[in-house]
Amino acid sequence: MTGNIPIWAGVVVAAVSLVVAIVALEKSCRAQREAKASQRRIVEVEEQRQHDRGVENLQAILRPELRKMGSYSYRLYVVNRGASEARHIRVEVDGRPLSERDTVVKNDPLPESMGPHSEISCRFALHLQDTPPFKMKLTWDDYSGPDRSYCTTLM
Repeated sequence: MTGNIPIWAGVVVAAVSLVVAIVALEKSCRAQREAKASQRRIVEVEEQRQHDRGVENLQAILRPELRKMGSYSYRLYVVNRGASEARHIRVEVDGRPLSERDTVVKNDPLPESMGPHSEISCRFALHLQDTPPFKMKLTWDDYSGPDRSYCTTLM
């Protein structure tokens, strides 16, 4: 009987070793799959960043500013903070096109296009009934597409 114990012990040890090896192999395979999935996610994030940078280079980012020049005299500035030219710029003030408002001085119109990282302006004379705040909507075309817009309230 004493001779059989070492054989069974060897079989048990071998079986336990086999189970440990299988578990280790499974964990290794799972870790590899997770590492590949993480790597895929990192690549996707980097590709999205590159795409976003490319889109940013195609976009004009327009923002209006109303700067006081005198007691009832203002200048309406449109500032392009983007890296693209803005074309066909349209401005609405309180729902009406800027060109239809009598607050805009007719011999100082707002240009319809502007380069990247620049600003354009026109005189914006106020009457007693025209006082801030104004709801402004800018609409423009750039290399990323037509009819991009931005709405805000100017004080």
